[in-house]
Amino acid sequence: MKNKVLVVCVDRDNDLGRKTGISGPVIGVERNIDAATKLILADPAESDANTIFAAVKKIKDAKKHFKNIEIVTITGHGKDNLLSDKEINRQLDVIQKNFFIEGWILVTDGDEDNQVIPLLQSRGKIISTEQIIIKQAKAVESTFYTIKEVIKDPSVARTIFGIPGIVIVAYLLFGNISLQALSFIIGIYLFMKGFGIEEKIVNIFKVLIKSIKEQRVSVVVYTLALILPIIGVLLMFIQIRSSEFIDVSLDLISALKIIYPFIAFSGISLLVGKMIDGVYDKKAYKIGKYILQSCLLICIWLIIESATLVFLRQTTLSWFSLNIMISLIFLIVAINIAKIFNIQNKITKLYLDTLVLDEEGNVIGKIIEIDKKKEYLICKTEKEEIKIKRNEFLFKEGKIILINKN
Repeated sequence: MKNKVLVVCVDRDNDLGRKTGISGPVIGVERNIDAATKLILADPAESDANTIFAAVKKIKDAKKHFKNIEIVTITGHGKDNLLSDKEINRQLDVIQKNFFIEGWILVTDGDEDNQVIPLLQSRGKIISTEQIIIKQAKAVESTFYTIKEVIKDPSVARTIFGIPGIVIVAYLLFGNISLQALSFIIGIYLFMKGFGIEEKIVNIFKVLIKSIKEQRVSVVVYTLALILPIIGVLLMFIQIRSSEFIDVSLDLISALKIIYPFIAFSGISLLVGKMIDGVYDKKAYKIGKYILQSCLLICIWLIIESATLVFLRQTTLSWFSLNIMISLIFLIVAINIAKIFNIQNKITKLYLDTLVLDEEGNVIGKIIEIDKKKEYLICKTEKEEIKIKRNEFLFKEGKIILINKN
């Protein structure tokens, strides 16, 4: 085992893994340059790519002071701090199996990544830390230039120019009635914008376009997922327009109730589309999660629907309580059905064509066959076929990671 001073770059929210599919730890200058290049091509604004390049520069400077030095990038697990720290600890264990750590030179792009310092200190002393701040071009410092660049963003341009333009044209064509309708639509749009619903709709459009290009059956259910909420909103608007507003709260809740089934079936359609795509993309292990989410959506719908009926005095509390009981039983059944697709602790055909990686993130091969007795997987590498038993690997982010048994 070699003594090493390690220049370490930490990507706690795993942008590298999510945007490029590269798993940590990434060890070595060449592999880090390759990872940073792929990340910055996937997202030119990604600061983690700049941090990795800064770490590469740092190792070249540090070689003047340390003979045995290496660079490593460690990745976490999204926004979940507990899972991120658990994953970082696992990767640190891998590094310790390869090197005796004399010390760390930490390179980060923010305070969040600095939170891993106690984890690093538990395995070696911190020799130095450096925080990378991405500089702006001088021209951007001009307020006028900044505004000009912001307006070039299509989503900003639609909001600043598009919406007022529609309002003016509609008013000239239809008068005051159009203003009421547009006010309602704009209110809905701003509501979706504020709560991040707009981004989800844009993502559905992207998935829909992908399905059309690849001629998948899922295009039908994705289209349905987009159309249903629009129909629901229009019917709700018609109901509000026809209300006499004797009791404003009752009238608004009664109108809102119309949209419940449209939203629920829209969500279920979206999840069914993801199930279909899971089969196309050979990610059937995700189907269980989508089934459970669909059932949870149905249960939420039933509970909110019954609560609304109680508020409108159209039913009693006993009906609300019954719906809660039915929903709980339904969820328990759904959880058991979803377990069929859980492949974390078993050998199954759902692993076919899955990539196999070593603990450092290097691709070894892929699964080509499952043992008939389901005791092991058969992995095809460049040189040979190897058998992998269940206690010899972890399944993470759609990839099989071999565990060092020593």
